[in-house]
Amino acid sequence: MTQPLRASPPERYQAISQHLLEQAQAELAKGDLIQSSEKLWGATAHAVKALCQQMGWNHHAHIHIRDTVNYIASELARNDLRNAFIYLEALHINYYEHQHRTDEIRTGIDNATFLTRELAAIPLSQLPSSREHLSATERQDQERRLRMLTRKTQFSHGPQLEGDDLDNLPPIKPATPEQKPTPGTETTPQ
Repeated sequence: MTQPLRASPPERYQAISQHLLEQAQAELAKGDLIQSSEKLWGATAHAVKALCQQMGWNHHAHIHIRDTVNYIASELARNDLRNAFIYLEALHINYYEHQHRTDEIRTGIDNATFLTRELAAIPLSQLPSSREHLSATERQDQERRLRMLTRKTQFSHGPQLEGDDLDNLPPIKPATPEQKPTPGTETTPQ
């Protein structure tokens, strides 16, 4: 069996999420709707990955991202989270189909801002232990989701990256041109 993947700490996923949200706004300002759409999806996925990492849940497949949001939305009776996610998932499809307009992408920015903020603020220790508020079918769905999110497989994330491994990851925000020396202009020590 292959070694399990190692995951970044939740704070790194949250930082990447915020960076992608900023990039989505910049891409929209430039008129690049395709890139803005995909950055919004990336911001969403990384916000969910941060939550999964806190819970010790799988988060390396699209189904894990979707099931996490559906699980949390059902447990907390928060259809607003599910609706925002569904909208943002459609923007991921826009990357391939390029059919959404500027106003729809702007709404996506609002949804991503809302969803990333709300996911970061969820008191995970206070998730309901009882599912009495759900129908029998919804309870079965929740149990299926939780099994998928917690099942250990070769694709489950392993221990969290730390120390040198974490330090060796690429930066979240790339260096700006003024931070990089221009070729041929490096100074030589005297």
